[in-house]
Amino acid sequence: MNSKSYSILGWIVWQVGSRVAKRKMARNRAKLGAAGVVALVVLGGILAARGDDDDG
Repeated sequence: MNSKSYSILGWIVWQVGSRVAKRKMARNRAKLGAAGVVALVVLGGILAARGDDDDG
């Protein structure tokens, strides 16, 4: 296979993979949103704890 064949094959794999990923994300949007909120809360806690260390 030459490089052009690899490029075409890669493009096809990318297209199929991105469509599958979009479908899965649409199904799990609520779970992803909840995970994002949890991550933000944890990050906020870490930043708040760092801020408290400066006072002592």
